[in-house]
Amino acid sequence: KQWYQRRVRGENAVDPNGRVLHQYFKSALLHALQTGTPHEVLSNEILATLSRLVCAGKDPQTELPRLKQALGAGGPCGKILQYNEPTFSCLECALDRTCVMCMECYYASPHHTENHNLHVTTSHGSGMCDCGDDEAWKYAPACSVHAAKGDDDDVALEMKLPGTVRNTCTLIFKTLLDLAMSVFIEKGESYDEQFDIPQTVLPNETDCIDVSSRYVTVIYNDEVHNYDEVIAQFKQLLKRSHSEASAYATSIDREGRMLIRAAGKAECQELTRQFLNYKPGENSSRVRFNKEPLVTKSMPEFVYMLQNIMVDVVDWLTELARGNAALKRIACHVSFKGEADGNCFIEKVMLHEKFFWKKVKNAWNNLFMSAYFGDVLYKKDIGVLFIKNYSAVFKSFLEDDKVREFTYCLISLTVQLFTVPSISNILMTEHSALEVIFRQFIDFYEFFVVRDSGICKFQNLQSNATISKRRMRLNHVLLDAKYILSNIPEEISTGTEDAFLVFLQLFVEFISYMQEMNPHVRESGNHILREKEWDQYFLLEISEIRQIMSFVARWCTASPRLFVRSLEVLLKAQLENSEKYELSEPTVVNSAGSLCSLVRSLGGGPNTANWEQQHRQLGEQPLFPDRISYVQHDMFKDPVSFHIPATRLFAIVFSHYPKFDLPIDLLLKTFTPEELLDLPLRTILLSQQIEASMWKRNGTTMENQSMCYRDHYKSIMWDKDLLAVQLLLTLCQPEDALLKIIQKYKIEPYLVLLKSDTNYDHLLRMAEAFSSLLLYVICERFRLNVSEAKESDIIRKDAVHILAISNVPRSKIIKTLESNFDHFEEDITKTDEIDEILDEIADKIPVEDGVKTMLKLKPEFYNWFTPFYYHYSHGQRQSAESSYYQRQANSNDAFKPPPLPAFTKLTKNLRRYFVSPVIQRFIYVVLKRFTSGSCVLISDLLLHQVLYLTMFGVLDELHASADDPLPTNFTQCLIRPDNPFYLIPEDNQCSIMSLLKYLLTMEVKSVNEVKPLVRWILKTCDSLTDTSGEADEETTAMEVEEQPNPSQETHKEKMKKRREAMMRKFKSQQAKFLLENQEAFKNMSEEAEQGTETEEMTENIEHVVCGPNKGPIPRPESTILTCILCKDCEKVNSGYSTMMYGCLIEKSVVLKMEKDDDIAEEYRLSYLLGGQNLHIQSCGHPMHLKCLQSIMKLTPALQHLLTMTGADRNRYSFFLPKGEFSCPYCKMAANCALPVVGYETRDSRRASRSTRDFIKSMEFGLDQNEIELMELEFSESPTVRTPPPPTIEVLDSFAEAQNFMELLRDTMLQERLTRMSDELPPADTPASENVEPSSKFKEDMRRFYRRAKNILDKDAVGSRCYAPFTLKMISYTFSMLEHTLRDKPLLAGLAEYQEGFFESFLQSVHQSLSVHDHLFNQELDRELRYLFSPQVSDGVRLPSILNTDIFTMFVATRFVIYSEKECHDNALVELCVIAQIVKILLSVSPGEIVGADSSADDSDAIHLATVWGHVRHLCGLSETDDPFQCPTYLLSRVKQELLPLLRKIALFLRYATQVPGGPALKEIQSPQGEFNLLMRYLNLPTLGQLLTLDRGVGQDGYKDDLIEKWCKSLNKDKFLKTVEQNKTKREAKLIDLPKNFVELLVKASKYTCPKITFGKIQTTAICLICGDLVCYQSYCCQETIGDSNYGPCNMHAHRCSGDLGVFLTLEKCQVLFLPLRTQGYFISGPYVDKYGEGYKTYTKNKALTLSPQIYRKIEQMWVRHEIRPLVARNSEGLGYSRIEQIGLMY
Repeated sequence: KQWYQRRVRGENAVDPNGRVLHQYFKSALLHALQTGTPHEVLSNEILATLSRLVCAGKDPQTELPRLKQALGAGGPCGKILQYNEPTFSCLECALDRTCVMCMECYYASPHHTENHNLHVTTSHGSGMCDCGDDEAWKYAPACSVHAAKGDDDDVALEMKLPGTVRNTCTLIFKTLLDLAMSVFIEKGESYDEQFDIPQTVLPNETDCIDVSSRYVTVIYNDEVHNYDEVIAQFKQLLKRSHSEASAYATSIDREGRMLIRAAGKAECQELTRQFLNYKPGENSSRVRFNKEPLVTKSMPEFVYMLQNIMVDVVDWLTELARGNAALKRIACHVSFKGEADGNCFIEKVMLHEKFFWKKVKNAWNNLFMSAYFGDVLYKKDIGVLFIKNYSAVFKSFLEDDKVREFTYCLISLTVQLFTVPSISNILMTEHSALEVIFRQFIDFYEFFVVRDSGICKFQNLQSNATISKRRMRLNHVLLDAKYILSNIPEEISTGTEDAFLVFLQLFVEFISYMQEMNPHVRESGNHILREKEWDQYFLLEISEIRQIMSFVARWCTASPRLFVRSLEVLLKAQLENSEKYELSEPTVVNSAGSLCSLVRSLGGGPNTANWEQQHRQLGEQPLFPDRISYVQHDMFKDPVSFHIPATRLFAIVFSHYPKFDLPIDLLLKTFTPEELLDLPLRTILLSQQIEASMWKRNGTTMENQSMCYRDHYKSIMWDKDLLAVQLLLTLCQPEDALLKIIQKYKIEPYLVLLKSDTNYDHLLRMAEAFSSLLLYVICERFRLNVSEAKESDIIRKDAVHILAISNVPRSKIIKTLESNFDHFEEDITKTDEIDEILDEIADKIPVEDGVKTMLKLKPEFYNWFTPFYYHYSHGQRQSAESSYYQRQANSNDAFKPPPLPAFTKLTKNLRRYFVSPVIQRFIYVVLKRFTSGSCVLISDLLLHQVLYLTMFGVLDELHASADDPLPTNFTQCLIRPDNPFYLIPEDNQCSIMSLLKYLLTMEVKSVNEVKPLVRWILKTCDSLTDTSGEADEETTAMEVEEQPNPSQETHKEKMKKRREAMMRKFKSQQAKFLLENQEAFKNMSEEAEQGTETEEMTENIEHVVCGPNKGPIPRPESTILTCILCKDCEKVNSGYSTMMYGCLIEKSVVLKMEKDDDIAEEYRLSYLLGGQNLHIQSCGHPMHLKCLQSIMKLTPALQHLLTMTGADRNRYSFFLPKGEFSCPYCKMAANCALPVVGYETRDSRRASRSTRDFIKSMEFGLDQNEIELMELEFSESPTVRTPPPPTIEVLDSFAEAQNFMELLRDTMLQERLTRMSDELPPADTPASENVEPSSKFKEDMRRFYRRAKNILDKDAVGSRCYAPFTLKMISYTFSMLEHTLRDKPLLAGLAEYQEGFFESFLQSVHQSLSVHDHLFNQELDRELRYLFSPQVSDGVRLPSILNTDIFTMFVATRFVIYSEKECHDNALVELCVIAQIVKILLSVSPGEIVGADSSADDSDAIHLATVWGHVRHLCGLSETDDPFQCPTYLLSRVKQELLPLLRKIALFLRYATQVPGGPALKEIQSPQGEFNLLMRYLNLPTLGQLLTLDRGVGQDGYKDDLIEKWCKSLNKDKFLKTVEQNKTKREAKLIDLPKNFVELLVKASKYTCPKITFGKIQTTAICLICGDLVCYQSYCCQETIGDSNYGPCNMHAHRCSGDLGVFLTLEKCQVLFLPLRTQGYFISGPYVDKYGEGYKTYTKNKALTLSPQIYRKIEQMWVRHEIRPLVARNSEGLGYSRIEQIGLMY
């Protein structure tokens, strides 16, 4: 190396072929193989040597920064964005959505400081920061760091480096790049032929190591096999465990390959053959295997290590180029220099990409972005190389199965080139980039094009796994074309026009193949047997062609010259397509019109011939053309398709015709509009026929296609077809076009009023369809280029109709607008304009605690609404119409017409259609049919459509200007009764105006809804016509009809009198009944008065829950419970019942505090130091156990039937795989059964024991031997202490019954193999009628305890010590209950059914733990008695009072130490409160408050201050017993910290004794008021009286002795730590989240999986309980528990929170609840945008802020244990496979 450095420093570069460098690599590799050095260590040594060579032998740590500083600062940022790294884009200043900044650049740019509209996303790992790129931003292209202009455009930039460094770098870069390519490209089979590695690198026979004997077996990644298949092969062939095989599969997926065996050549080749010839084993039935084997290769270990090192070398070159612009320029020089074969290094990488695996692809991509794209001078050249080799690059990408993510491929880098305007225009003009790119798209689909008789069409467009994958990758071709088309230059040159027209011809040729593809023929006979595939055809048009359709249209209309040339290409294609259909002979219409002929053939009016003769004399211009022709296509017999993309593109481009002010006559010389009208008319009519149920026999295929056509993709299909019809009708004669439409719709018979009521099939529905078409085409003007309405007006109109349905959030409006306008999503500045429009038309209504807002339409914009809006679906129209008529009924305002913009010059001819005789006849016939009442071919919808059609005609005439060249006389047509425009003379003929007036007299609901509209039409017609001087007889008659009818008034009076008579009869019968039952009513009134007096007395009685004044004692009344399944009622007296409650017991860590092992004392009764705890809850719905078991006997098939069908749908649901069930009534989850037990009235009659007597009984309960035993036990060290085995009474002779849920699972599994009528196998327990109630109760409770203990610890199945964890569960449950009731009334915050459950639960536990022959733990009894015994020895180490939870001690003592004759509740409450006060006093330090007022008048406060000094003196913490300096503070502190304990005890005793609290405790109180009420409710004296410690006359000092005993139990060495730990509040809350969601994204981008060294973490999640980041939906961290495998979230929840996981996923900002390892549920996350809405997938904007209200709700769900029930209710439809998948992936 030293020799090489000396030679390189010379003037002339030596070793041009890099032989010395090759020898260095060879010697380093051989030395590593000989010594066993890992390739990571070897790679670091080689890179350190290369860095020193680049720096001419100097230290790289100092030399590289010096060289960079010498070049100057500035220039583009060019940072490579890592996967999931947040990216920032300014919606106001960015050129397009691909222009982004990294976080550092954004926060240092004016876009952040000036509060621009921000859009935050996460990178896919293939992008760069565009900071400093002038072509990417409209304003502020650089941040403050990169604002200075760099030297990247300096041609001689590399000359600024020293000559030695320049020559060395040139030689090293060239040698390393050539060596890397030779190592990665495979050629032959043997190791010396497999790669084109230079011989100077390969070892030879003279080397010290026989390299050929050291081989490795490598498996490469592919997209053919899934994880399960790879894991199964590893487990079978390599004999690995599931976790190891999963880790191997993950590593292969992330890195692209993995070494699985390093051994001799024969062994490695044998292993390779095994993988290539692998066949699944017998136990692999659940894994579906592909026929193709895994890509497995054997190679020398030398080559394998060399490949790994060269990957690191490429990464090293990337870092050098990124950090120094001159070195970047040298790398470009070397890479662009041509070789002997004519290809430069970059072209070699492009042509041989298929040989690279994932890690190599990533290395080359990074080098391209850092070196080649980062240099301004070479960026255009690499773009030219991309277009030159685009076909090879894309073909490699299309066929590559080594990677799934396109971000690893070179094709992903095109976005960095084609989005730059200067480069894209050059590539398009000079290198035909669009043609080259789109040619790949055409070549792929060439296989599906069928050519028949010169006609090309798509057929058999089917899909399989390979085609679907390639079609998905084919979208990147369209993306590249979209990138180039998005940059339209301001001045388009001739060369650019020619290049675009070449592409346009290709594009039009391709979409011409799609014209009428996948046609359908209406089935008129039998139902179709097999429905055709249709989704692939829609996918081609919607998901693929749609991407560039709007961009092509923009280019076509970019300039007048380009518009004309493009229109010629489109029109030529349209005419070629129309030649496929023949026109009928033009003889179908006579001179008088087809309708007259139709009347004669159907036996119409008698005066038809005379009317024809009169009509000919009206003038020279006939109403109808003499001859008419139409396309011979029958919708009922001929094929029809939804796909006409060429026609739709023509409509888009042709709509811009008025923009260039071109004469229309020139266009009409080239084609006739009738030729093009038929195709869009077919698709519209097809959709309307499907909606009219005329294609039912074709199956659901047609309905699904119509839904896509009308609803999902209306903007590019339905809208464009309507636009095409609208534009073509402007070029046609109205009568000619309307007759063709009538002939198409086949509604000629409808326009003839027949005397008979013959109903033609679907004639009414087609009339409604025809009317809706007229409204959509003739009346609708809010479209671009159809009227003079601006784009903001169109958006306003659409938003009004969205809000007219209901109040919606902003996101729904944005999403709907995106689906309604195909160009909306491309304009990144549109959102600001929409926000201004929404603020104008809508009011914001806050919902969900003011976080989210709904938009409500303002009343002044109601007139913009029309029910027949063309964007409405059938359901939306009905909802909007209902809301509109309801608002109208509640308002007395007159009808206001909608705004009507003027037509453009191209579409102004549509106004002539209003006065067409066909439309006049249609309006007349509909109104005549409705008013006559004798014809069935009428509907309310058709009436409303015709009235709105009339309204638009009147409104058009009203808005017409005086100098309008096309004046309309629509109102004149409405007034004249002998109007020849009605076409057919009839008897009793009248005008349309008279029919409208008659509608006002009709009392029909459908007419009443539109009467305001009719009145407006009549009023407006009167103002437009001069009729004030004369009033015809007809009008006078109509006014008379509007007057009230005397007969109708008489009928109303009769109905009123009849109602009055019925009321009089009812009152007389009521009085008679009261007289006959006077005695009964008298007794009822006396009982009611007594009940009222009793209630008043009860309210005045003070409620006390314990002590001698306990009461009021509840009356021993029986409770009647009804089984929710069989509906049988049962009285529950004191004792056991056959009813049961379904309970949910789960682990919980809500109140868990992290313990300090140094200060923690072992004490079983403290849940704070015990880790996981049990929580129990229930819905409280009782049921018989037999009833529930009978339902569980249902087979899965019958269970599915009950769940999915019938009246009891969704009633029965059971989670059989997890041994759980849900309440059949409310769906509450449950996992065990608790028997219902009534209240024992004898407990209320027990005498109350005083505190002194209770302590004495504790002393007497312990003999001397037990005291010595306890002293010995507590004197031992906690680490070596072994508690004695528990002693339990033998139960009874019954065998252990099966576990409840085990019985459920076994039964269901057996029932799958038997019939439904089979009976359950007999249980171990005898029948209930043969068992005594006490024994049955014991067995039920024993089953309950076993189930609870299995939930806590599955390994402790055989243990029968149930008391400790049961008492812990009670303590923890009531502690959580008290916490959740802090914002509610304490004794009235639960529902009645919950109160019943807790009462029964405590009674069940009380009876089961107090009976001598049941579960009784003597060890607990001894501990508790010793705890309350004042006897103490000096050498005994007692459990510290500071580490003892007082409430748990209270619960345990009350259940374990029980007396049949006396009640010790009052004494126990008093002692527990004293113990809690002692804990509080010990936690108060002397100097806690400095400068506080020490004066106090309260005796309680002064007494507490004295006790504080006495306690500290007893503990040895103070030599004196001086009182506390601020008694007032001490008193408030004690009350504040004592209140939670009082609340817990009060809650517990309320349900244990059933003594209700007073009315005050059933209301929300202040803390001080609640403290006083609880002290009285618990029969406690004041704090001063409670802590009286004087040993005076009559005082034996029992309290002082007990306090002294507790104080001596303290450990002085650990006292301060214990106090600090106790000061930490047990806040039941989740972690604190940052305000901005971006901070979490930044944290997640830096997260690395602990099991992966390379690769991209797909998604991450943060645990909201502990704050750790974990992998999400990944196999990398999958682990095994027992026989099951679980994903990273499940495993983290298992370790962190006892199988209950609460995670925030950072990909979609959702909260994932994982209460069980196989169940999960998503809800919206706590982060919202500025509109109060969460993350939306269609916007992908992650500029979100934290909502404290939403996060508080999520936190409350966790605290209140509502997650399990929520997930259970929303997971009932999951099958077994889905449940298993949840466990594996999450």
